[in-house]
Amino acid sequence: MSVFKRLFYKNRKFYDDDFDWENYTADSYHRRIQTDIETQFRASSTGDQLSFDPETGQVSTRDADIHPNQLLILETIGQLRPASVHEVGCGGGDHLATAAQLFPTSDFTGGDRGATQLELALRRHPELNGKLGLQDITMPFSHAWPKPEMVYTQAVIMHIHTAVSHFVALSNLVRQAQKYVVLVENPQCHNFVADLEVLMAGGHLDWSEMHIHMLTGSTGGRGILLSKEALDYPRLTSDAQLRDGIKASARRLKRSNEDSARAIAGFARTSG
Repeated sequence: MSVFKRLFYKNRKFYDDDFDWENYTADSYHRRIQTDIETQFRASSTGDQLSFDPETGQVSTRDADIHPNQLLILETIGQLRPASVHEVGCGGGDHLATAAQLFPTSDFTGGDRGATQLELALRRHPELNGKLGLQDITMPFSHAWPKPEMVYTQAVIMHIHTAVSHFVALSNLVRQAQKYVVLVENPQCHNFVADLEVLMAGGHLDWSEMHIHMLTGSTGGRGILLSKEALDYPRLTSDAQLRDGIKASARRLKRSNEDSARAIAGFARTSG
C-alpha cells in the first residue's frame, strides 16, 4: 500500500471501526503484527514457552509476555478442554498455532475471508497446512464449514458494521459451534449482550438454550463465553457489565446503537 493510500485509509470516516478488505492486505497485517503487537508482546510461542496449570486454570509464559487477549483464549481452551476448536478470522495464524502447540490433543482449524491472510499464516506457521480455509462469517451458513466444539473470534466481529451483517455473523458462530462460542472483541463496538439476546428471543440461534458468561484472563483480558449449558463462570447480563471500567467512546457507542437498531428479529405478526 502506498504512503498516500495509508494516509487516506487512516482518515476514512470509519477508520479503526469498520473493515476495508481492499486495503487490509497481508503486508498491512504483517506490519500491524510488528508494530502493534511484537513491540510489547510475543506474537507466537513454541510449546516450551508456555504451560497450562489445570489446578489454577492459568497459562504461564516464559521469556516474554503474550497479549492478554491471546492469554484469555488459551486459558479458556485449557479450562474447557474442547476436543476441537475453530478460529474465525485467524489472520496470520499466531493464536491458532500457539494454541495447537499448547493443547496437542485438540483439533484446531481456522478460517479467514482474506486469501492473502491465509498465505501469511502458512508462511509464519507451515504446520497449519491443511487446517485453514477461506471463510466469510457474514455469508449464509455453509455446511462445508468445520463443526467444532468451540468457535472463537478475536477482534473480528467488532469490525463488521454493514447493514445487519454482525447479527448474521453472531448467528453463524453459534450455529457452527457444538458447545461453546468465545468472543474476544472491543465491547464498545457492538451491543454484544443485547444483540445476542435479541437473536435468541427472535429464534435466530440454533441452540435451544444459550448461557452468556463473562471471561476474565489472568492478565486482564476480557471476553464473552456462550455455552449450551450453564457453567461455573460469572453470568453476563448486560453490556454495561462488560464495559465496566473502560473509558467510554461516544463514537463507538453511538454506532453500536445504530447497528442494533437495524435489526428486525423474529416474526411479529401484524393485526388489521
